[in-house]
Amino acid sequence: MKDVVVIGGGPAGIHAAWLLARAGIGVVLLEAQSRVGERAICSGVVGDEAFARFDLPTHPILSEIRCIQAVSPGGRKLEHRADAPLAQVIDKGEFNRALARRAIDAGVEFKLGCWVNSLGVDRNSVEVSYRSAKNGPARLRAQVAVITTGVNGSLNQTLGLARPRQFLRALQAEVTLPPNGHGNATRVFVGQGVAPGAFGWEIPLGANRWRVGLMTDQNPAPYFAKLLARVAPQMDISTLRIDRKGIAQAPEGQCVAERVIAAGEAAGHIKTTTGGGIYYGLLSSELAADVLIRAFRNSNFSVRSLGEFERYWRSTFGSELLVGYFARKLIRKLSDGKLDDFFDAANVTNLLPRLNGRLNFDWHHRALLGTLRALLTLPGGVGNIC
Repeated sequence: MKDVVVIGGGPAGIHAAWLLARAGIGVVLLEAQSRVGERAICSGVVGDEAFARFDLPTHPILSEIRCIQAVSPGGRKLEHRADAPLAQVIDKGEFNRALARRAIDAGVEFKLGCWVNSLGVDRNSVEVSYRSAKNGPARLRAQVAVITTGVNGSLNQTLGLARPRQFLRALQAEVTLPPNGHGNATRVFVGQGVAPGAFGWEIPLGANRWRVGLMTDQNPAPYFAKLLARVAPQMDISTLRIDRKGIAQAPEGQCVAERVIAAGEAAGHIKTTTGGGIYYGLLSSELAADVLIRAFRNSNFSVRSLGEFERYWRSTFGSELLVGYFARKLIRKLSDGKLDDFFDAANVTNLLPRLNGRLNFDWHHRALLGTLRALLTLPGGVGNIC
């Protein structure tokens, strides 16, 4: 019998396991991949605040972001530039492995190559059935389970836990580009013809290497090919390794059941504006660990006891998820022409400088509300885009 079984070896699961082990709780972590960080699909952008807040390793950093350009369908630009880094771009696989090393040092037991088939709960424990790549079918029991399986929602569905309101679909590849005339700015491309329902991106890694990708509520393949032709016209798309990922948007339902907590991407705790899962995943797992540490002190793993996690995440960043989700839904209705009009108006009225006190890389709702108010000043107003 283990104290806690963590299912999923991404940043949220590893961080939760580390925090629990540091508190003297016995933790075993099950990860389907045979190596931590294998095929870690992510844009790899982590806000600067996160490194201090969560004591994150810095050696996986590849480059820093000080300038972000938003590009409209017609080529208009909005630029936010800072003297200090806004964010860091990481090697996600090495980042996960660095988190794993400190978790192992704290006493976490890692079981790799273990695909979880089911999770059952009874009065006294949880039972996990899984298949080990080395040893075949196996089971283990624990007092509590933490689900951090990313967007794979099979366990959530079985237990009646939270499901996303929507999934976006993302594609990304790393490419080598010649000097492109805009330095090392991170560029974000918007528009119905670029990435309906979301945006595309071009992120510098250094040494002329870039991550180019997009997410959308449509089939992403034709839009990705079009974006790649735009930023790298000489690139042969057939030579690239293209990574694919589903991105959850805004959870519905509860993230807690008897003896079970779902956290991070498994709970839909992802920035609904950018699709970034690292910051809110770490924050979510930290809140979950705090609740579980108290539950072990009180030997109480009921829904009522673990339900503190539900209250904590909703009060901490729940409004961020909802404001971002509905803002993105509203902007989805803007035509490409309307988006160009907004970029023109934003530049004429110096919108970004006026929002400067509200701009924060990981906390977006204040800047979003300010931007939506600015949309009301456009000719015809927001009411005419619906």
